[in-house]
Amino acid sequence: MGTDNLFHKRKERKAELLRRRRATKAPYDVILIVCEGAKTEPNYFTELKKAFWLSNANVRICGRGSDPLSVVDFAIETFRREPEFDRVYCVFDRDRHTTYSAALDKVKRTRLGKRSKIFAIPSVPCFEFWLLLHFTYTTKPFDASAGDSICAKIIEELKK
Repeated sequence: MGTDNLFHKRKERKAELLRRRRATKAPYDVILIVCEGAKTEPNYFTELKKAFWLSNANVRICGRGSDPLSVVDFAIETFRREPEFDRVYCVFDRDRHTTYSAALDKVKRTRLGKRSKIFAIPSVPCFEFWLLLHFTYTTKPFDASAGDSICAKIIEELKK
């Protein structure tokens, strides 16, 4: 009499537990990183991506090898062709570039879309300085001499 109902309730509860749960984890953002350098910055970000086990589907890295304004233009052009990116980062050096300020202004003025944003990641004086800080602590001021740039001085310091 009472045992039949109890057995029936257990079956219903078990079927409820087998039902598929809703997704609770939000999907990852899709990121584009456009770098000024052709080797140093892309290699650094690629190794960082490997260290944090980030998927190629979520992070794409491009090296442009030119001035800051062309890096920003390339990033915007890439986003217009492929609007799936949630965030776009433009990585460029201050160094001796004449288009540095124009690139920062263009990033501030640009609106990619409702859910997408563009960011400037400037390296002052250059990206290689961050690499140097990975290996040694320094407060040494780096100046450009007659024939060398600040970046060349930092690369010399890195080679030591």
